[in-house]
Amino acid sequence: MKKTISKIAMLTIGYLTVQLNTGYAQTMIYKRDIVSPETLSAAVKLNDPSTYERTEAKFLNEVNTKALRYFKKLYKEINNKKWYTLSNGYLAEFNANSSKNLVVYDKKGNWKFTISYYDEKNLPTEVRAIIKPVYYDYSISRVEEIHVDDKIIYLVHIQNETSLKTLRVCNGEMELMEDFNKQ
Repeated sequence: MKKTISKIAMLTIGYLTVQLNTGYAQTMIYKRDIVSPETLSAAVKLNDPSTYERTEAKFLNEVNTKALRYFKKLYKEINNKKWYTLSNGYLAEFNANSSKNLVVYDKKGNWKFTISYYDEKNLPTEVRAIIKPVYYDYSISRVEEIHVDDKIIYLVHIQNETSLKTLRVCNGEMELMEDFNKQ
């Protein structure tokens, strides 16, 4: 079961990257055990409606009250808030600080993870300082900041004239997750 979930997670993150960067060669390098397969799979499925059922909550009373209270306490200055019901919980989607954000709660209202999507200008300087000395001739096109458990994981998408790469930065360490050659 764990191997199957791991394979699904790796395939879905590859699918997401291909979706974001269509038209490029398919040379990929994967590193295992970067993020738990369950988290990666859930995160990727949130952006692919064909593989994950979510329906917009018509009324707030359809959402667990514990999740609503926790959400309102943490996120006060937000725009375009929408709630969705998932098969195994709830999803809040909103814009704040020029980034798109997704917060996922389980059926009991417990927080599971948060993902923020933004560009290079919002990337913390300490994360940028890890990436730029190694990939100085690459531009940062997109960042996914994932908060799960007590970790903050950055998936940083970079590119130059010949390739696209996805880097994982966590606890001051950087790993290459994917490498695509442009053709």
